[in-house]
Amino acid sequence: FLLLIPLIALLNGYGVEARIRRYKWEVKNEFKSPDCYRKMVITINGRTPGPTIRAQQNDTIIVEVTNSLFTENIAIHWHGIRQIGTPWFDGSEGITQCPILPGTTFKYQFVVDRAGTFVYHAHYGMQRDSGLYGSIIVGLPDGESEPFAYDYDRNIILNDWYHNSTTEQAVGLSKVPFQWIGEPQSLLIHGRGRFNCSSLSVPSSDPGLCNTTNPDCFPFRLIVVPGKTYRLRVSSLTSLSALSFQI
Repeated sequence: FLLLIPLIALLNGYGVEARIRRYKWEVKNEFKSPDCYRKMVITINGRTPGPTIRAQQNDTIIVEVTNSLFTENIAIHWHGIRQIGTPWFDGSEGITQCPILPGTTFKYQFVVDRAGTFVYHAHYGMQRDSGLYGSIIVGLPDGESEPFAYDYDRNIILNDWYHNSTTEQAVGLSKVPFQWIGEPQSLLIHGRGRFNCSSLSVPSSDPGLCNTTNPDCFPFRLIVVPGKTYRLRVSSLTSLSALSFQI
């Protein structure tokens, strides 16, 4: 949910219009099949990636986060946001904030002081790898323009995807000696990929466990109009993979 409230801020002696942009998020566990293989993930308002935050430079962002996970705390880091004057909203659990306990709500409030492409993601355990992440798009104030022109603005997030739970991954990564968890089962483009279900070593008796007809894993599509210019904001939120992105 997004609510815009206009306000007037005085910056550098000039009157400029800024806004307060309010979001309400519920973070919870759900079964999803982003690459056609069903597993427990973490969603924001039922989605992974989570909602894209769109704002203009100098806007104030207010995000009320309700933790509806069963047993885990959460914290969210706003990657690239400098948090000038608000370091306690940086989302570094155990450093700048206490974690958000299950069943409770925490309100983040900060100013996006520069335009650009940023991301947010979980900063508690390995929850980012369970789907708790999204984009932050900050535009220039009204009356200012980019040094390049485009007709449409799109954002894409890339990440690697493992079928084992993050708990299972953490056990291996923290073992002595270190236990490599292997290559990811899939690569996701904005939360969608395609796993070869026939490659499962042990076929499942559950027909819904891996199903290539599940709409959750239909390929990500970006429809473009000939003759138009598109700006692509590409972010990588991989955990253990280095990716090459090509068009």
